[in-house]
Amino acid sequence: MAVHTVLSPATFTRIADTFALGQLQGVTPIPQGSINTNHRVETATGRYFVRHTTVRSPDDLRFEAALLTHLAAYHFPSPVLVPTRDGAPFVELEGGRVTVFHWLPGEELRHPGLTADHLERLGAELGKLHRDTQSFTGSRANPYSPEVVRGWLHGLSRHPDAELASVAKGLEGDLDRAQALRQGLEPLGVIHADLFTDNVKWLGDRVGSFFDFEMACREAYGLDVVITLNAWCFEGGQYLPDLCRALVRGYQDVRPLAPVERANLFGHALFGAVRFTASRIRDYHLSPLPADKLVRKDYRTYLARARALSAMGPEGYARLLGL
Repeated sequence: MAVHTVLSPATFTRIADTFALGQLQGVTPIPQGSINTNHRVETATGRYFVRHTTVRSPDDLRFEAALLTHLAAYHFPSPVLVPTRDGAPFVELEGGRVTVFHWLPGEELRHPGLTADHLERLGAELGKLHRDTQSFTGSRANPYSPEVVRGWLHGLSRHPDAELASVAKGLEGDLDRAQALRQGLEPLGVIHADLFTDNVKWLGDRVGSFFDFEMACREAYGLDVVITLNAWCFEGGQYLPDLCRALVRGYQDVRPLAPVERANLFGHALFGAVRFTASRIRDYHLSPLPADKLVRKDYRTYLARARALSAMGPEGYARLLGL
C-alpha cells in the first residue's frame, strides 16, 4: 500500500467513470504498505479505496473477488468490492490492475490501547472467518510458502551488507527448525494470512471489519492464528500472555483447535516471524522509495519475535498460550 505508481488526474477520472463512482472530488495517496499503490478517492457518491497493483495476477484478483462475495453471503464483516460498469472485479490500467472498494468505517487500534477483551473478540472473528469459508470452493496456493521464504533468505545471506547477511543466515536456521517441528496433517482452509493491526477496523470495542485479503490463500488454519498472535500480542520486545491467551480463547470459542493443530502452533509461529522479518527487509529496509511514498516498517521488530520464540521453545510457547 505504498505509492509505487504515480497515477495522473486523468487516470482517476477514467477510474471514476469505469467503476461508475460519480464525479471526482478528491484523491489522497496512502503511503502505508509495501507493494501496491493505494488512494482514498472521494466522489459525488461517496468515499472509495482504489488499489493499483503491478504484482497481483488476474487469477489472484478473481480469487479475492470470489472470496469477498462468499464472505458477504455469510454477513462476515469484510470489504465490499465495487465492480466496473461491465461487472468485472478489476480493470487493466496504467501497466497494472485497478480494483475499487467502498471505504470502510471505523478506526484502527494499536498498543497500548489493546485489551484482553479486544483480543478475545478478534480471536472470535478469526474463528468465524475460518468457519464461514469452509464451504468456499476457490483455491489459491500460499504465495509466501516456506520454499519462497527460503529463496529470499538464500539471496539475502549473500547481501553485501554484513549485518543483513548474518541475520538471513540465522533465519535460515530458524526456518529449518520451524519445518522440522511440523507434526502430521492438519486442517486446511482459506486464511487471511496478514491480519495485522492495520488490517482491522473497529467500531468502538467491536470488530467492524477485516480487510486487505490480498494474501488470502488455502493453508493451515493454525498459521493464521499465530500470524495474528505475532502481530497483536507482542510489544516492548516480549509476548503479552494475557493478550495471547485471550486471542486463543476467543478463537476456540468458535472453532476449537484439534490436537495436531495445537502441536504445530509453535512451528507456524516461528515460520511467521521468519517470513515477516524477511519480507520487511526486502519490501521496506531495501526499498528505494522515499519516506513520503512509503511508511517503513522495521524488520527488527519481527526479528525480535523470532528470537523470543527460539528462546522459549514449543513447551514455553504452549504455556504462553495457556494450552
